[in-house]
Amino acid sequence: MNRYRPIRYGRIAVQVLVVAAITAALILGVPCLLSRMQIIPAIVSCATLWLIVWGVATLIFGRIYCSTICPCGATIDFFTKNLRKRKSRFTYSLPSNRLRYSIFVIVVLCALLGFSVALALLDPYSAFARIVNACARPLAVGVAGLIVAALTLGLIILFSARRGRIICNTVCPVGTLLGTVSRVSLYHPDINTDLCINCRKCVDVCSAQCINLTDHVVDSSRCVVCFHCMDVCPNAAITYRRGRHQLSIPLMQRTVSSGAGVSAAAPTKQESPSMTPIDRRKFLITGALAASSAIAAVAKHNPSYVKGAVPLVPLNYVTPPGTSSREDFLRRCTACGACVSACPTEVITPSTKQFGVRHALTPVMDFDKAYCSFDCVRCSEVCPTKALRPLTPNEKHHTAIGRARICADNCRLYVNGIHCGICAKVCPKRAISIVTDSEGRKFPQLEPELCIGCGRCSYACPSKPYRAIVIEGQ
Repeated sequence: MNRYRPIRYGRIAVQVLVVAAITAALILGVPCLLSRMQIIPAIVSCATLWLIVWGVATLIFGRIYCSTICPCGATIDFFTKNLRKRKSRFTYSLPSNRLRYSIFVIVVLCALLGFSVALALLDPYSAFARIVNACARPLAVGVAGLIVAALTLGLIILFSARRGRIICNTVCPVGTLLGTVSRVSLYHPDINTDLCINCRKCVDVCSAQCINLTDHVVDSSRCVVCFHCMDVCPNAAITYRRGRHQLSIPLMQRTVSSGAGVSAAAPTKQESPSMTPIDRRKFLITGALAASSAIAAVAKHNPSYVKGAVPLVPLNYVTPPGTSSREDFLRRCTACGACVSACPTEVITPSTKQFGVRHALTPVMDFDKAYCSFDCVRCSEVCPTKALRPLTPNEKHHTAIGRARICADNCRLYVNGIHCGICAKVCPKRAISIVTDSEGRKFPQLEPELCIGCGRCSYACPSKPYRAIVIEGQ
């Protein structure tokens, strides 16, 4: 039996166990050490220990992180194995170094300039976490989260089935960083040209497309140390070793091959059959009349409808509990969605425009959907980047994440005189009380020093068409 086969199976077993553990932790919303070991979360949270561990491991063994610990790499391997045609074989391809390092520089510059969306989209762990969260809790991640997760998964499936590890070796900033270090790794794959019979079996199974049999070299910057090539080699010509093999008969010379690329003709697009155009103006007018009629009916028959009410928009949107400061949160968060998955009330959701385009997908508290549970601290416990510091339930009771703002002109108690007071009843801190003005009209009044911004009052407010309470971020 090939001596590398047990090593290969052992690596695959570790990879499967890591992915299963991370997936289970994301679905259950519990802390996971393997999530904190990921490269980008470790960099963002300044986890020096893990950075040293992976730096030393890469210098010694090469890119073993990519083939064992990275969940996105495991996903790529899964689709590569199961979607690629059995008769199809990989071929060697030149590294796209210009594109590879350009993407890396752009990601680094965006991170330094505060455009966290670039890092959030290309961080392999965050991408994997978004896919898991979108599959497990599609309603919690919202439309934007579903779209981004679906596009990410679609691109992974497409490129994995066609080009194997091309995403890892061209797009992924972690792959580029580790690939730069692995160029000088102590151990690396090496081809013994005295034993090699050019059967090309190693090239056929190399999903990194980094084995060049013309020169008999392996590009260690792209090799993820999967051991597939060593397992299939019939003559033990490719090994994992220190140094380089010395030819017993030094007759081979380095040559430069020139191959012409083969391009497939694009399929002819079939013309769609002619269809009868829709009278859009008539359709829109009819829809507008139907909507206005429905609103008029609500205003007439719904006692909670407040005439003249205006929409309330917070000046600052609320970040999840455990935030040290808004700036620190936006700088550290990679939009992995761990807090979104852990939230039992689903009040935490990926943002769209709340924090601007630079921080799209960063979690935000959406009190139109739900409220923050008074005793829950799960989101602060699962954050792998320290964007949210861990809180105890007692700390949560006294930590303000926001502040309620009441608009009496939207309140059905104040405007319509309907008995209400729901906001005062549901407030866990008793920060809202019902008072009477000089004209004898009742309205809710807030004691700001007691409010912690949990959003329970805003979520419970029955006033229509707009609530009378909005939560302002710190």
